[in-house]
Amino acid sequence: MPNAIRHYVRCDAGAVTVDWVILTAIAASFGILVFVTLGSGPDDVGERMQTAFDDASVAQLPELGYSQ
Repeated sequence: MPNAIRHYVRCDAGAVTVDWVILTAIAASFGILVFVTLGSGPDDVGERMQTAFDDASVAQLPELGYSQ
């Protein structure tokens, strides 16, 4: 029985599969984190831009071109 446990601990047959599972879990977690963090970002930016444009004053520029 101790030899079977020792063989199981030293065996690395499924190591690549475990690596891919861990890397996939990290990538999925990162995607979820980005989605949650930036999920409401565009709406907030749009509202702030609308407020800034509404509050902005426009200066009159002189007419461009030749005048005679």
